[in-house]
Amino acid sequence: MREYLKATDIPPSGVGGYGILAFTPKTTSATRAKLLMVCRSFVAHFPSNGSIPPTSPLPDRMITVWPLDDPKAEKPAAEDCDYLVDHYDLSAGESAIADAARQRVNLKGEGPFLIGWSPSNTQGAPDTLVLVVDMSADADQERIDRDFAFWEDKIVGDSPLWVRHQ
Repeated sequence: MREYLKATDIPPSGVGGYGILAFTPKTTSATRAKLLMVCRSFVAHFPSNGSIPPTSPLPDRMITVWPLDDPKAEKPAAEDCDYLVDHYDLSAGESAIADAARQRVNLKGEGPFLIGWSPSNTQGAPDTLVLVVDMSADADQERIDRDFAFWEDKIVGDSPLWVRHQ
C-alpha cells in the first residue's frame, strides 16, 4: 500500500510496518529524470491505502510512504509525479536515513532508498529491524521497477519477515 504523509505524521499509526522512500537531496536537474521514474514505479506497484478493503486490518498492513510537504493538496490525490517529486519532504527522508545509519545500515550511495521498520513505532529505537533497498545504481525504469517489485514481493508481501517482530 502507498500513502503520502508529512514528516510529522510519520510513522503512520496503527500499521504493522512501514517503509519510506528516502531521497538524499531535493530534486535537481541532474536527479529529476531518475526521481520521476521512481515515482512512476511507486504509483504502479502499490495500491493506495484507501483502496484496501476494511477486511485487511491496519496491524496487518505494511505501508510504503512518499513523504510530502502538503499531502492534503489536490495533486497528490491525482498522483502527478512532477508534483510529488517537487514537493518531496526532505526532512522525512533525512530522518529515515539517519535512523538506518544508527542501526548500522550503510547508506552511502546517492539513493533513493526504500527503508522500512517493523513494528511501525520502532523508528529511532536501537536494534530494530530495518529493511533497505538501495536504488543508487539504478539508471533506468526497468531496474527501478525491479527494485519496487522486490520490495512489493519480499518485503510487503512476505509478512512473516516483519510480522514476527511485532
